[in-house]
Amino acid sequence: MKTKILYLNETPFENGKKSGEYFRKIIQNQLQKIDSLLSNEKFLSQSKVLSMKLKEKYPTYYDEIYGKAKGANVDFDKYFLFLCPELYEKQDHCTTIICKNLNNNFILSHNEDDEYTEDNFCLSKIKIKNGWFATNDIYHMPFGNGFSWNSFGIVKTINYCHEEYPNWENFSRYISQRHISEANSIEDLIKRCNEIKPASGFHVNALDINKNIAVTIEVYTDKIDVKYIDDFYIHSNHFLRGNQKNLIDEGSNSIFRQDKATDLFIKLKNHDLKSIKNILNYRSEDDTFEHSIFQTKKDPYITGMNFSYDIDTKNKVLLDVYVNDETLELDYDL
Repeated sequence: MKTKILYLNETPFENGKKSGEYFRKIIQNQLQKIDSLLSNEKFLSQSKVLSMKLKEKYPTYYDEIYGKAKGANVDFDKYFLFLCPELYEKQDHCTTIICKNLNNNFILSHNEDDEYTEDNFCLSKIKIKNGWFATNDIYHMPFGNGFSWNSFGIVKTINYCHEEYPNWENFSRYISQRHISEANSIEDLIKRCNEIKPASGFHVNALDINKNIAVTIEVYTDKIDVKYIDDFYIHSNHFLRGNQKNLIDEGSNSIFRQDKATDLFIKLKNHDLKSIKNILNYRSEDDTFEHSIFQTKKDPYITGMNFSYDIDTKNKVLLDVYVNDETLELDYDL
């Protein structure tokens, strides 16, 4: 298996350090590329304020990030700033479909799109109080971003949503997404989405695999919008509800992906994972980024992997890791 799995069973600092050691080369290279931006005194000053605030309120997350910087052998203040995508307009493009299958149980499939380079991700299983969560671990994010699943039966995916006016006083959206990864129920997930107001908004799809409940949550800088899913829901990278509905970043194909995926879904005869994944694999006849759902190396972003889950097969998670050219069927508890 090409995809590396890190088992992080120690202190938050040691867990972060082990992850940082794994990503050391790419973290050092990426920080060097934008050193002038990360050295900006105004940005660094705000970064220090937020990191001290995090240390006081959520020391576990602080220790994980501090450990990751130490493991990578980079300056902590600059690395913490690197994890604040609002400061340098970092965008992440993904598409998620969630629906009920023929047995009336929920299934979920998620394309994780990013600016992928070699060896920039692994899977990590992180020990927490009374349990664990597993996640795609990426060099420029804290644990729990992109997608994750945990010992409490909560499976979630994240979609970046473009924010016109970020709130620089709030923690980065990555910190909020880390926080909700430990949710022990849908109710706890909703509560956690409200507890850390992010600098920019995002979208959450989540399943309770034990109770067959699905929810979609749009998280704004000041509030959240919760919708329980009865049949199906599709989300790409813009808000579908709220004041910023349909707002996209420049050059985004988010509205096309949303509309095309919805159109293809409505025409489906069978609601199963194979059919859902086929939608997320859609490329236009002219093979262009603007009219495709699946992203290739020639596009601004690349679909690095697909994460799928079917409540009918509770003990398995499915991953198509395109950057490693492998398909994985993994035990839920790794």
